[in-house]
Order: sequence, then structure tokens, then C-alpha cells
Amino acid sequence: MASNFSSIPILDYSLTLDPERKGEFVAKLRHALINVGFLYLANPPVPREDIDAVIDFAPRLFDIPQEAKDKIRMANSEHFYGYSRLGAEFTKGKLDQREQFDFGTECDNVWKPGDPDYMRLWGPAQASI
Repeated sequence: MASNFSSIPILDYSLTLDPERKGEFVAKLRHALINVGFLYLANPPVPREDIDAVIDFAPRLFDIPQEAKDKIRMANSEHFYGYSRLGAEFTKGKLDQREQFDFGTECDNVWKPGDPDYMRLWGPAQASI
């Protein structure tokens, strides 16, 4: 469970390029993921034009008709890919006012009985809307 925090951690990805500071980045990443549950990544290894394309596309994604978004509800995916409706999520027992799509890298579901449970999370995305 996330603990209290006063600000969202900002991690500088460029620290991973310095062998002497990579451990510092990993420690901060571990803390942010385990104790806060959210972080900002500064200096990401993503071209600026890709970031700008996502920012440009996002409003159009959320403008899709509600009926179409509901067809790919996260509840339909054992891999936690899909759509979460505004006001349908809870954080620390309180209703969240967020609408979201969860995406991931496409991969086959290779889990079989006896494998670790976390392997069930890897799998294909839902069909597109």
C-alpha cells in the first residue's frame, strides 16, 4: 500500500546512462513504485515528436463515443488492458475522478497452470474499437 507523500517523485532517466548513478535511479524508482505508486520521468528516451504525437492524439481517443469505449472495458481483460470509465475506480477507498485507457506491449499469453500468477498479466490487448 502506498504511504503518504508530499510530492510526486521526479526521476531523471539520464541517470541510467551513468554507471555510477544508475543504482541511485533504481533506488528512487523502487521507492516511487512501492511507496508512492506514481512518478514523473524526466529526460525520457523517447523522441519529442513521439511525445507530441501522443499529446495531440489523446483528446481524440477520449472523444470516442462512450458505447464504443465500454466495449473494451478493462473488466473484459484478464491482462488489465482496456478502458476505465470516469468515476469507476477507487484509490485509498475514495472514488477517483479519472477516465483512462490502459495499454501495453502486445504479447502472447503463455501462462499455464503452475506458472507464477504474474505471468497471467502478459497477453494480447482487446480488439480495437
